[in-house]
Amino acid sequence: MIWSMVKQDIRFQARHGFYIVYGFVSLFYIIVLRWMPMEVRKYIAPVIVLMDPAAVGFFMAGAVILLERSQGVLDPLFITPLRLRQYIWSKAWTLALLGFLSGEVVIVSSLPIAQMTFLKMVGLYAIAVIMALFGVAFAVQAKSVNAFLLQAALVMMVLLLPLLSYFHIVFIPFSFLPTDAALHILTNAESFSWQKNSVYVINLCGWLVIAYTIAKKACERYLLQVGGEK
Repeated sequence: MIWSMVKQDIRFQARHGFYIVYGFVSLFYIIVLRWMPMEVRKYIAPVIVLMDPAAVGFFMAGAVILLERSQGVLDPLFITPLRLRQYIWSKAWTLALLGFLSGEVVIVSSLPIAQMTFLKMVGLYAIAVIMALFGVAFAVQAKSVNAFLLQAALVMMVLLLPLLSYFHIVFIPFSFLPTDAALHILTNAESFSWQKNSVYVINLCGWLVIAYTIAKKACERYLLQVGGEK
């Protein structure tokens, strides 16, 4: 059932132009990065790749949920044999795939291909899934588009705090945030010991559980409001 939902979500996203949007966004990032000197590019590229699935993926997830709600897709969906967890993971996996592929294309097109290691790919996809789950959680309970955008902006301000340390604007540790772990993996994974990389991976795994739990609780509250629960 979940793989049918995954295929349906991919078709839905393609039909509404999500892949085209991501294609243009990726092309823009590549052009900007290619214009920069290589030393600057190595410093800026991880930030762009992080913000792509983090920021764009968060808002894209919200857009999908709000669009499905406006089209009346969400309410009758839960009368079907589809389980709530399957719906949530399908949205997260497919939307994260968009951010992941975009980040991969940006890195490969802007830096030496060796820069994208397996661990970096895992970190990139993990943060993309986390952000998509947060997007689902906030969108499903938002009263309006404006309410979602306001809430999303506040959440993103918190999640992107590690960029202040990365650019040496402040020297406050934000190591508890998933974006901090993802940023470290994307920038210096190959120079860290396996113990330190393990800590970052555990951080992301923990936030995957937290983000899924928040998304599931939000969806359950929504189902109670419309008169059903699964």
